[in-house]
Amino acid sequence: MATYNTRVVRRSAVLLDYGPRFRYRETSAYGNPVTALVVTSSLGALVGGLAFPPTRKLLDRVLPGPGEGPSEKSRASGYFKMEVHGAGRRATVAAKGDPGYAATAVMMGESALCLALDQLPDRFGVLTPASAMGTALVDRLRAAGMTLTVSE
Repeated sequence: MATYNTRVVRRSAVLLDYGPRFRYRETSAYGNPVTALVVTSSLGALVGGLAFPPTRKLLDRVLPGPGEGPSEKSRASGYFKMEVHGAGRRATVAAKGDPGYAATAVMMGESALCLALDQLPDRFGVLTPASAMGTALVDRLRAAGMTLTVSE
């Protein structure tokens, strides 16, 4: 998601004036270099295969189709944890439930409730979640069971 996240975070940085020294990038950390190589190579091969019509047709036969996502058990047992490091601090965002299904649904639902019901900053235009909803959304996500912390 780095391609999208980078644009959203940089837009937030401008709207919320994070300052001229603000930088953002995403990386993945692996404890084993072989795992890192396999994951990176596999994702590269998949993206490359999907880019060309002949290999895309082959991949369409073996990849899940619409409505063939993970089982309910798999979605329930999933989780994610993300750490953001910067300026001598570490922010952690984590949640139980498959990140692509359960956690995303919670984030979207709480965002909709926040926009409809909460007192929000007086801003308009093309906004990001941070610039539009700020701490009101953070409070809602925490109440919904997500972990959002900042530590030194």
